[in-house]
Amino acid sequence: MRASRTRSLVTGLVLSAALGAVGCEATSAPPRPVPVPRLGQSPGGAAELVLPLDGYELTPAENLTVHQANIRLLRDCMADFGLTFPESAGRPSRYPRHATLLYWLGAQDVQKYGYGGPPGFAEEMAAAARREARPIAVPESQLPVFSGTSSRVSGRAVPSEGCDGQARRRLHERAPSVDFSTVDPTVVPERGIQALESRAADQARTDDRYRSVIASWSGCMQRSGHRYADPDQAQGDPRWASRPDGASAAPSAPEVAVALADRGCRDEVNLSGVLRSVIAEREEQLIQRHRTVVQQVSTLLRTNLHNAARILDEPTVG
Repeated sequence: MRASRTRSLVTGLVLSAALGAVGCEATSAPPRPVPVPRLGQSPGGAAELVLPLDGYELTPAENLTVHQANIRLLRDCMADFGLTFPESAGRPSRYPRHATLLYWLGAQDVQKYGYGGPPGFAEEMAAAARREARPIAVPESQLPVFSGTSSRVSGRAVPSEGCDGQARRRLHERAPSVDFSTVDPTVVPERGIQALESRAADQARTDDRYRSVIASWSGCMQRSGHRYADPDQAQGDPRWASRPDGASAAPSAPEVAVALADRGCRDEVNLSGVLRSVIAEREEQLIQRHRTVVQQVSTLLRTNLHNAARILDEPTVG
């Protein structure tokens, strides 16, 4: 993690062909799509916000363990130079990591909070999407030690690539070598699953089913008197998206009216259910195409977790 630089297991939608007989001649019946399971916008739907690539990642609690170990290593290393480093968060985010990706409003309680969500919602949702990584502000004066831009500070040798690099190497001890360049040379291996998830989502947005359900949602909103091309426009309406106090400010009546209509339309067209099915299909395709690399990345993440648990069991410094 570079803190100094601070977004169903369901089967894919498949088509089955039925063979029928007409006289003595067999013909193919029109393909019939498998019904898409409904995924409503109520809080109880959170358990359904899962995708195939999740099976190769760490759980939120396991990700938190890795990040806590990373913070421990950074704190101890920085302390060697007389510098302080903040503590890590003590619990995983309480929101699903794919809520934003799947246009799910079940955590916002829109009738009370509008789009802003409960206090702390934006920070918690962002942490969930980032696999529990939270922004850490590193003062400019500490970057020579943190990033290793200087070889010596206060008479002490700075580790190669700074404390950040040293912490990363400790977490990666005995981890398998992963060549993710065959998939995307710009992505570090430990972020590989997230990169594939993003690629699947981008591919899904070109799918006719994706575009069709967004259009259906827009039509539903128009019937309610609200004109938006997609949910992002509704949630990002300048009338409330730029509230200076964020979720701490009470939402306006127009915002609540739009958010309630939005939630109802997402339910009506099964927006999250359709998106989950289309994205899951794309993820399954990417898993098949890059199975070896995906499994290697998964092993790397499990190794990081094993090392993190060992690091957190060590005596603290100071």
